[in-house]
Amino acid sequence: MDLRKRKVNELILIVLISADLSSWFMVLFMGKRYALNYSLIWMFIMTVQIMSKVFFGVLVYNLYKEAYTDMLTGLHSRRYFYKRVLNKKIKPPFSLLLIDIDNFKSINDTYGHVVGDFILRQFADILRSKARKDDIIARWGGEEFVMALPETNIDEAFNIADAIRKAVEGHCFCCEGVTCSITVSIGIASIDGRANIDDIEQFFVTADKALYKAKENKNYITVAKM
Repeated sequence: MDLRKRKVNELILIVLISADLSSWFMVLFMGKRYALNYSLIWMFIMTVQIMSKVFFGVLVYNLYKEAYTDMLTGLHSRRYFYKRVLNKKIKPPFSLLLIDIDNFKSINDTYGHVVGDFILRQFADILRSKARKDDIIARWGGEEFVMALPETNIDEAFNIADAIRKAVEGHCFCCEGVTCSITVSIGIASIDGRANIDDIEQFFVTADKALYKAKENKNYITVAKM
């Protein structure tokens, strides 16, 4: 609308932004008390347009973060892992670690969920400390975690898994006056440059079976046969 052509000399500008910050519109009220300033009006319009885009960008980022981040540990979520790893073709060599905290239910039952949550957060920190730049760590659910290790053969994967196992075994978890130790069981599936894998889901199942075997012994690592 060209205000000069319509000979509008006085108005009030009210900006309304939607609750989800994704859209906005303006309401103009004419009144004698307010002198019209075309430069100011244009500045308001441009400012609101910029704010709308910024707010929408922040909203999208927050939604993305909530969807793809585990809120307790700060690690990637199961959904993120599906999107980033399980939905894509694997380029060998590639290894997968499935990691489970041994007897974690008894820790929650004995000390409560505050201590249990603390242990999960500290355990996540240990995983981060052992991960390399391109490794992908996610909380799969409960006390189970997964690590994708690109460009990693079976021997390298075992060394990483054993470093995690030893670090957890030697760590003292202290919270709310409670001091306890934990161990982990780890299943490994790996594919080298000579093999091909078409079904990534089956690859994951193979790692899961290895984890099941490891959990029979506790504080143990099992390597799946591919």
